[in-house]
Amino acid sequence: MKPKISVIIPIYNCEKYLNRLIDSILSQSYANFELILINDGSTDKSCELLKTYQDKRIKFLDKENTGVSDSRNKGLEIATGELICFLDSDDYISSNYFETIISYFEKYPKIELLNFGFYSETENDKLERINYDIISYKEKYYENKEEIKKDFVELWDNTMLYNIWNKVFLNRIIKENSIEFSSHNWGEDVIFNRIYLRCIKNLYNSKQAFYHYVREREGALTKNYKENLFDIRKKEYYEFNAYFKIWDIKEEEYIEFSSRRFIERILGCIENIYCQDTTFKKRYQEIKKIVKDDLTRETLKVAKPKSKKTKITLIPIKLKSVLLTMLMGKIFHYIKVKHPSTFNKLKNRR
Repeated sequence: MKPKISVIIPIYNCEKYLNRLIDSILSQSYANFELILINDGSTDKSCELLKTYQDKRIKFLDKENTGVSDSRNKGLEIATGELICFLDSDDYISSNYFETIISYFEKYPKIELLNFGFYSETENDKLERINYDIISYKEKYYENKEEIKKDFVELWDNTMLYNIWNKVFLNRIIKENSIEFSSHNWGEDVIFNRIYLRCIKNLYNSKQAFYHYVREREGALTKNYKENLFDIRKKEYYEFNAYFKIWDIKEEEYIEFSSRRFIERILGCIENIYCQDTTFKKRYQEIKKIVKDDLTRETLKVAKPKSKKTKITLIPIKLKSVLLTMLMGKIFHYIKVKHPSTFNKLKNRR
């Protein structure tokens, strides 16, 4: 019998997108799946909408708001499928996604992680797609860890290993290794993936794309200020370096990537400062902290940005000019608010 797919989706205040998401799953050409919907204490009409679906493949769990990590862990506890997929509640999938998943496992039955490309999209308030990029990497079956190691940094560098929603996991491996999502609900995808990757012997990377990740929306609320974001990015930098060492990858093979990754995320930290209502003085102090930081200065020397626009945007930081860096951050924030599709393309092609 062909394997069963368990699809786990945490739901929180996303009533506008639920019909599209659930319909994209229930209309799949491959029917042997269970859909696990976890309402994480939504305060809008998400819960009522979920209850209107009458399909024997749906498992519905209604609970208080404890965050996306706890919701996914609850989904894993009741999942009965051999294969596990995680989806986000405001995205959707192509109609032949599950059928394609099964075709890969039929051809390569020993796959322990199946990885896909994805669409990075912008849409308007009518849920109409404005534009998109396809994020993908080469088609390859990595038959053992030594093969994975050869392209490991490249897989991360090409955005293939960060997210959980472009992957198919084995339920057996998750349960045997007691893998679960961390409780802090920030960077939980990366942490889960890093643990899972340590537990497998092979993976298949497909350059096909079926998952539609809606990255920016016109008219969406953009004042989503993240506190202590710069400190979080610094912590991630050190964690990534330590992780590559665990894989026994030489420093010269990963240090440029990890430095460039950190520098690129500094630009996001600077834009993030304009997502809060605060004083000029407070912004100046926060941006000065970033520009003058020892790790910023160290990684700037190592990183080799791939695009001209990234090289240009880094000039104020390299010059240690706080005022010019503030101006750059303000421009970034304006583009994000007023031209989200342009902002999405800038992020995808940095």
